[in-house]
Amino acid sequence: MSEEGGIARRRRAPMAVSRLTLTIVLANLIGLVILLLGSFALTQYRDGLIQAKLEGVRAQAQIIADVLAQVAIDETTCQPVEAADIQSQEGEAVCALSLSQRDVREVFNRVWDSFEGRVRIFNAPQTFQDPPVSNANALLIEDVVLREDEIVAQSLPPLDEGGALMEVLEEEGIWRRLSRFFSRDYRAEAARRSLEDELNAALASSPFAAERGAASVRLDEEGELVASVSVPIRRVQAIYGIVTAESGGIDTLVEEARLSILPFFGWAVAAAILSSLLLTTMIAQPIRQLAIASDKVREGIAAAGRARIPDFTNRKDEIGELSGSLKSMTQAIYARIDAIESFAADVSHELKNPLTSIRSAAETLKIAKTPEQQAKLLAVIQKDVARMDRLITDISNASRLDAELARESREAIDLGKLIKDIVATYADTAKDGDVRVVFDEPMQPAYMLGNPTALSQVIRNLIDNARSFSPEGGEVRVRLEPATARNGLARIIVEDDGPGIPPDNLDSIFNRFYTKRPQGSAFGNNSGLGLAISRQIVNSHGGRIYAENRLVDPDCPEGERKGARFIVELPGR
Repeated sequence: MSEEGGIARRRRAPMAVSRLTLTIVLANLIGLVILLLGSFALTQYRDGLIQAKLEGVRAQAQIIADVLAQVAIDETTCQPVEAADIQSQEGEAVCALSLSQRDVREVFNRVWDSFEGRVRIFNAPQTFQDPPVSNANALLIEDVVLREDEIVAQSLPPLDEGGALMEVLEEEGIWRRLSRFFSRDYRAEAARRSLEDELNAALASSPFAAERGAASVRLDEEGELVASVSVPIRRVQAIYGIVTAESGGIDTLVEEARLSILPFFGWAVAAAILSSLLLTTMIAQPIRQLAIASDKVREGIAAAGRARIPDFTNRKDEIGELSGSLKSMTQAIYARIDAIESFAADVSHELKNPLTSIRSAAETLKIAKTPEQQAKLLAVIQKDVARMDRLITDISNASRLDAELARESREAIDLGKLIKDIVATYADTAKDGDVRVVFDEPMQPAYMLGNPTALSQVIRNLIDNARSFSPEGGEVRVRLEPATARNGLARIIVEDDGPGIPPDNLDSIFNRFYTKRPQGSAFGNNSGLGLAISRQIVNSHGGRIYAENRLVDPDCPEGERKGARFIVELPGR
């Protein structure tokens, strides 16, 4: 089984998967997948959620700090500080500022319905070391977890259905691992921040700032991202302690926001698949039909059959243009095949006539009795052999003419000089009584791009044809009209004084092997291919050739003829 045959059968298979269809589907889905993965790495969206979380925590920390500043501070209490810890500039006694632990616990024994998260209360550092806070646990007074007054009920599956629960947890773990993979750099940066850094930043913050204290995103003891805000507890300018409020669930918040994209992603995938199917119907399937039809054309040519190319020209798009081009190409191929078949039939017919004549003369030669009869039959055989030689030569030239015209390059041609040189060769080889060839040279030159050898053959064919129909001692006139600005065509005109052309044959004389000649003309001296070759060459140069009669009365087309005129129109420069 050949490779071409296998491809053709795959194309015709009803369930074959089109690569173009897969390409369209993948091209549509890849963009959506990139968009989905981009939502994991979209830091601006994540930072916006975290900033909103920090604002909520900051408000909570500021409220608690204001309450403790009013309730848990006893300004009458003064705890002496060792000189080793604080070095006063003037050596006077210094009092350390601290919170009342009893009052702090009393505050947190109340109900905080509107607060949630972890809240820690720290005493102000009692030393002036740098940094002030090096161990947060040494200053810790209270560490409580406040939660909203809300109970969330969730039904768990029975114990025997633990496999389903594990499957759900496994899916959530994959989703979380994917989310953490894209936020690994952010988590690494959060891991470098510590509670002590945040407390020191809060102590150094200005009491007049719009946002008091310091905020950061850190990892807690369990490795979870928390939004943390530390606000100093102040009375006038004195700092008595620090409130640190933390709220976790950042990972969950970001994951939920990302999960909310999934339904839209699902709809987008469905739309992408539908659009892919539509594109497949509009593009892939027509191309597939054209490919199958092209295979049928190839197989039909081998089997001497005919196949039809699907017509999509009414689509007015590239597929329609492709369909029209393939259809035109197929018609040109079939026309060429028909021309080749017709040419082969004409060749066989034209060669059969002299062969039949030669065979008859050879058979008759055996029974010829007189030398005169034998000489006459030998002359017939020689004439028919010469005719066959001329036919074979012209047929060979005509068969390879297209290939030669396609291979040979075009160059600028001075038509006046070309015709003048050809006419000069006829004048140099003319004998007494031969038909004269006269060229009426124009006043201005005429140029064109073409094949000088092929165009020379056209001019010689027309002159030879005109001479063959002209009376003995007659004249063939050649004229050249340069291209004008109006039509841009240069015209070569060849006229004779012969019997003219029957009106019904003005176009058929350019057919191959046309040999109908006036009564009295010598038979067998022409192959009937000269004018056909001339038209083929002129057409390849983008021009046209046609014939008309020279009339005694130009106003009477059916009147007396005084000769023929051949006109060649070529695009000039």
